[in-house]
Amino acid sequence: MMTILGKTTDQRTKTRVVYAQLTVDDYLNLVGKDFHEFAIQRRKERHRGYDRLRKDVMEGALLPTITLAYDPEKVSNLQRLFDRGDDVGLVRKLVKPGSVKILDGLQRTFILDDIRKSNHTFRTDQKLLVEFWLEDDPSNLIYRIIVLNAGQKPMSMRHQLEILFATFKTQLESEIPGLELLLERESTRRNRAGKYGFDKVVVGYQAFLIKGTEVAKENVVAQTIVEEEILSGSEDELNSLYKEFTSHLSKYVKLDIEGCRVYDGTLSSEVPTGLAWFGGDNVMLAFFAAIADYATSADRAKRTASSIKKLTKSLSSAKPGNDPLGLENYQRVVAGFNPKKINVGFATRKLLFRAFKEFFREGGEKTLGDLWVSEAE
Repeated sequence: MMTILGKTTDQRTKTRVVYAQLTVDDYLNLVGKDFHEFAIQRRKERHRGYDRLRKDVMEGALLPTITLAYDPEKVSNLQRLFDRGDDVGLVRKLVKPGSVKILDGLQRTFILDDIRKSNHTFRTDQKLLVEFWLEDDPSNLIYRIIVLNAGQKPMSMRHQLEILFATFKTQLESEIPGLELLLERESTRRNRAGKYGFDKVVVGYQAFLIKGTEVAKENVVAQTIVEEEILSGSEDELNSLYKEFTSHLSKYVKLDIEGCRVYDGTLSSEVPTGLAWFGGDNVMLAFFAAIADYATSADRAKRTASSIKKLTKSLSSAKPGNDPLGLENYQRVVAGFNPKKINVGFATRKLLFRAFKEFFREGGEKTLGDLWVSEAE
């Protein structure tokens, strides 16, 4: 059984929030046995503090509130029940297993799950406090996920973005035709355009936010300064950046679709196929970083959009075996990097970033085939 303790509305985002109390067993049944799959690439932590916490919980200790987000695709009925004040209906819907994602409390849930698997019986009067966020709009949860979580505890930007995209994976796939995000547990390889590893899109968004391809700087201070500048942005700014990125991701999928058709492996064994090139980490990083770094004004944003449109058109009008992206030149330049003198990965990302940025600056008038050569150091 679940008891609703209170309800409120976040005054910044107008998100409906329900505070509830339930037994440990009911909570574990609610999140289900695959609860850890909600937060991609987060691992089960192990340190001495958790051993003590495990012992305390088994003795009946009260845990801090756990925060859950209800599935955005199924939340509309709950919002109506909330507005009508129908607590009985809310409880009936909220306790449905498999409809929530853990925003805050994953490690506590691991501990509770381990304890139950050890055949420990939780007392029926040992309750958990749970906070449900009933929100269907990604822009209204960005502030909660990125800014508020960052202020509560140490959490890397990568981790926060993973939570964000895990929460709205289904919605993104429905909004962008052809997009499919592969979770880590899905071993299916990229076998068509528009299909990307979840982590690749997350890192692409991170590159978009920091306006650069080196998302993990060796200089910890520099990394902190960059991330703090982003996290200090207003809610409207963060929402706007998310919408801009998803808009450009949609354009990238279109480029990918045409690129995979044209670069089907018939050009040359030395030239990457569209599947390999558009699905590569370096290309995605550089593409989104270059957009963010160059399109800093209305005029530049218009020029960037025009450039991408021209690139898409050149691909769509090309036949399989043609080379509108100039990948023969690209491959020759990359092959010329000396691994004994430079970091090839860094040099490749730098080449891609500079070439894309110059392509946008030129309004798409200068071919990428020429830019791979002119922007190489």
